[in-house]
Amino acid sequence: MTLPFPIVDPHVHLWDPRNTPRPASPFVRLLGRWPRLLHRLALAVLPPPVLGFLGRPDYMIAPHMPADVRDAAAPLQVDTLVHVETEWTGREGPAGETRWLEGLRCEAGMRIGAIVGHADLTSKHLAAVLEAHAQASAKFRAIRQMASRHPSRRIMAFSRQTNLYANADFLRGFELIAQRGLRFDAWVYSNQLNDVAALAQRFPQTAIVLDHLGTPVGAGGPAGDVGTTESERANILATWRDALAKVAENKNVHAKISGLAMPVLGFGFHTRSTPPSADELTERFSPFVRHALDVFGVERCFFASNFPMDKVSAPYHHIFQAFARFAAEHGPEAPRALLRDNALRFYGI
Repeated sequence: MTLPFPIVDPHVHLWDPRNTPRPASPFVRLLGRWPRLLHRLALAVLPPPVLGFLGRPDYMIAPHMPADVRDAAAPLQVDTLVHVETEWTGREGPAGETRWLEGLRCEAGMRIGAIVGHADLTSKHLAAVLEAHAQASAKFRAIRQMASRHPSRRIMAFSRQTNLYANADFLRGFELIAQRGLRFDAWVYSNQLNDVAALAQRFPQTAIVLDHLGTPVGAGGPAGDVGTTESERANILATWRDALAKVAENKNVHAKISGLAMPVLGFGFHTRSTPPSADELTERFSPFVRHALDVFGVERCFFASNFPMDKVSAPYHHIFQAFARFAAEHGPEAPRALLRDNALRFYGI
């Protein structure tokens, strides 16, 4: 498959564990010369919920740079990336990641068009962190603070609070986001989608994008102790559909159609010796993608890779072949909108 235009990938995580401070970096620096040993160590020490979320640790401990995106995308052309924060642990704070990205050289014909940084919106130092991001790069466009937390303890949590987006301190911090005209990347599990709807209603002038369609854990198959029966999976899907439609009622919210190959959805692609084809991905993703396009409309959706997190499950070009097929169902102008123009507009690139 080829496209008559280059893709914008509005959700990638760029890192080099040897040279960027992240949770895995000390282990990579110590044992990077022995990748098999490092892999075995990761399998031994990572808690089951973490391994269940990652599928395999390979892609977390390996570099993921613009050249890797280019190689994974071939024969498709990607010319613009949006980097989304990756748990930077440097002493200088999260703006250090933005500064690192500003100095990062991309491959010929590729650029980092926008940066989604991290900030703790409950912190009393939030204003200083936002200013540091802005000073570090003119590409700084948005903040992501992950709120994903599932009722099951066997599903990896990314927030200590179940309802972070409803927290009073968080909401006070969000007012600074709104005042600065920044965008917000929201990521929750599907059991928390009502919090995103309430947040969007409270701040109707702030542009919000829902990452990964609100990640319906276990909707595609067993994930931990979730989605273990067909009836449970049907209920997860039905509940997600209703909650996503309520989020979509808020016109300031966009949908980032991505992350559907993450192991936590339960498809089990990462356990197979042969990766899923574009045909299979089209079939398995269909209930999620088509519903999102129905309730948000083409004008408020865009596709993204979520690489390297989804790399454990499926090849980049297979994922985008499936995405392009969904886009083509909405007319000749939709592919360019969904695979390029909408993301450029949302992030002000």
